[in-house]
Amino acid sequence: MKKLLSVLLCLTVFCAAFSQTAYCAFYDPENQSNESYQKKVDADIYYLFSADDGSVICEKNIDKKAAPASITKVVTALVTIQNCEDLEKVITVPSYTIRLLDGTNSSTAGILVGEQMSVRELLYCLLVYSANDAANVLADYIGGGSIEAFVAKMNEFAASAGCTATHFSNAHGLDADDHYTTARDLGKIYKMCLENSIFTEIAGTARYEIPPTNMYKETRYLNNTNKMFSSGISDYYCKYVKTGKTGTTDNAGHCVITSASGDGYNYICVILNAPMYDCDNDGVEENMAFVTAKALYEWTFKYMRLCEVANPSTYVGEMPVALSSKYDYVSLVPAKSVSALIPSNLQSSDGSDKTGSVLIEPVGNLAESSVNAPVKKGDVLGKATIKYADNVIAEIDLVAAFDVERSPVKYAGYLLKSLVSSSVFKIVFLLCIVVLLPLCIYVFVVLPKKKRKKKNTVRIVKMNDDDKRNK
Repeated sequence: MKKLLSVLLCLTVFCAAFSQTAYCAFYDPENQSNESYQKKVDADIYYLFSADDGSVICEKNIDKKAAPASITKVVTALVTIQNCEDLEKVITVPSYTIRLLDGTNSSTAGILVGEQMSVRELLYCLLVYSANDAANVLADYIGGGSIEAFVAKMNEFAASAGCTATHFSNAHGLDADDHYTTARDLGKIYKMCLENSIFTEIAGTARYEIPPTNMYKETRYLNNTNKMFSSGISDYYCKYVKTGKTGTTDNAGHCVITSASGDGYNYICVILNAPMYDCDNDGVEENMAFVTAKALYEWTFKYMRLCEVANPSTYVGEMPVALSSKYDYVSLVPAKSVSALIPSNLQSSDGSDKTGSVLIEPVGNLAESSVNAPVKKGDVLGKATIKYADNVIAEIDLVAAFDVERSPVKYAGYLLKSLVSSSVFKIVFLLCIVVLLPLCIYVFVVLPKKKRKKKNTVRIVKMNDDDKRNK
């Protein structure tokens, strides 16, 4: 079984209160030799992530297209809730919505043609009992008499949720060639579903009573198809699970999507295409969608603990500093506190610690870098990666741990050196040579020669008659 398991925590309220940021750590719970996780985790696709910030906890084939079966109904439910002004509105069941299911061997709530039920009652039938008849009736009502129009709304909703590999062709989830999704997309969808209080109330109901209608004189009792709610079934029951929706078809296999909460953490888990077999040799076949989800949840809640893996007082390295007479380096520390959920008290069969260690590694060679003074405490000077079990769990900024003042003398020398080595200086210097050199030659060589030549020249003056008489 190929898989990638990563573990994380990001508690929004906690982070706000303590100015910490939480990231994910990678870990593989199936490799624990002291617990039989390898036979408890078996599904073609699974996806466990934080409902608080969407960060991945564990994943396998989450972008593989697959049939969602009745998990489809979470979209049917939310689109209905979003487009219905009055959930107490009573609907008279149209004939064709029931006849469409003839011969499909569908899961139904026994809804009859002409029966009158409220939208809310139909939603309970849809999510609690996974009733395909309820899905068609709701789709017809919200679609204005057209199931196709309702399915178009479902696809519009999926697109608005950020889904990129999802297409619905019906409201109930029966197999169809153009009815598919991925675990990643279902995670986005379910996260939006959980933001609706009406949805979470219905999806978290273990047992629902349908009051008498015009077609039934007695109360009908519906038990949730999600057996992870059932405390009497030890193989499936998980105390952390708060909501969920199941699905099963020949093409989809066994599927379940759930939300779980405990110790202040909130998660969503998607399991698709899981098999069914006797995984614990008790003579009874188990639905591995439930078994897998339970194993992943319980491993996470059991072993993962929030730990501070870095803070502003953690020394990471040092960087050379120029232009300072007091320091030739500055220490680097994380810009902020970083917390991550990492295994705690986890040991191998020989009793040795398997928790591992957290490493903070600077990006690049700090010794080959340098910074000029002045440096202020808190200035960002680099980056570092935080690793757990050889996997990067975060990237952080590295900042100066203290102030470094600049030396005026060294700075003056630096400016002079910079000036001399600058391209502008070189151009100006070259121009000076081209212009001043000839000028200097002219002033100091040519002109003096001319003066000397003029001084040594004999002037011959011709005397006139008056000059001769006077003489």
